[in-house]
Amino acid sequence: MSSGFNLLSLKKEDKKDVKTNYCRHLVVGDDLFSVALYVDLKKKLGDSETAFICDKDLVPADLSLMGPNTLRGEANIEKFKRFYPDVSLDVVESPSEFFKELRWRPFGGRAKSEKLLWNEEFYTHSRADFAVESLFPFLKEESFFEMINNERRDIKVKSLKRMIPDDLAEPANFELELSNGDLFKCEHLYWGGGPQSFLNTYADKKELSNEFIEFCEEATAPSALYVRLEFEKEITDKRETLFIPLSYTHEWGHFVGEFMAMENGRQAAEFVTFMDMDHTNEDEISKKIRLLKKNIEKIFGEVARSTSNEFIKLTDTSPCLKIDDGLFLKVKEDWKNLSMLSFNAPMEKCSESVGSFEDSVMSVSFLARAAYKHVEILNTVQ
Repeated sequence: MSSGFNLLSLKKEDKKDVKTNYCRHLVVGDDLFSVALYVDLKKKLGDSETAFICDKDLVPADLSLMGPNTLRGEANIEKFKRFYPDVSLDVVESPSEFFKELRWRPFGGRAKSEKLLWNEEFYTHSRADFAVESLFPFLKEESFFEMINNERRDIKVKSLKRMIPDDLAEPANFELELSNGDLFKCEHLYWGGGPQSFLNTYADKKELSNEFIEFCEEATAPSALYVRLEFEKEITDKRETLFIPLSYTHEWGHFVGEFMAMENGRQAAEFVTFMDMDHTNEDEISKKIRLLKKNIEKIFGEVARSTSNEFIKLTDTSPCLKIDDGLFLKVKEDWKNLSMLSFNAPMEKCSESVGSFEDSVMSVSFLARAAYKHVEILNTVQ
């Protein structure tokens, strides 16, 4: 018995001191619009007022707009022009095309495409090309990535919750528990991961209203697989958005993509396909990528084998085509100090986002929504 007592007495509990950080304006995210908001908030409010949590070392590819252009549809293009009048746009009027029976066929013609899944219909509308550096000039700064990686808080957010401020000097409306056990409190929270990510991270969902949960769940979108292929020489002169079916016998959707010129006569292709990750494994993803390459070679010939580089990115979610801004307005009063941003952000002035346009993209969506929300946040920050 005495030996047991000695063993117990030797037990030590490691007690880690929990550190609590505070900042008035906290941005959480790892995409272009999260970074851009942090940069602009810091410029407007100063270093001491802003902080940025991002748990990955950022490189230029992380802040690129992968996949085919998502500034498309008359409503979206007009909204973008209004808020970014200095950004030069090149509108591509020619209709998107799909490959069927060994040739490219335009949407809206007599031939019918394979069934469009998830967000694919969005890419059938006319688009406006632009240089992302003209939207966010900081991307051209030589030392930008060194700066942003030095300033970001390299840690994951484990959970978060709302608070009632009890400190006049450092009022905190949100408390975030970090993966190392530390806490981060803030007065204003800017969430770049989208509504579903926010809902998944929230600690006690019983605190949330049914309307807020409904809004977040309705903003759920499928995963996206992005593939960028770079070719040693030009393989096509087509500028249209192109749809390549994954199958002609099953409803598996498409790879949707575009070709763009590079320096020294080279060419790049940006493609995306959407998938339900609950029914997809790593082997099936690899098969999809091989299938895309094989189809490109079949369609464009031997020259399409001259690839020099490829970039592949799989995201948990993608832009949601229909965000219920009206539903979010019903719960906005409960979330005055929360701003969701990027592609799936709710817009507070949703009445301005609807117009009687000929195309079916009526409400502002995808890139135009992210760009609009960026301006909306900056106009309300004091």
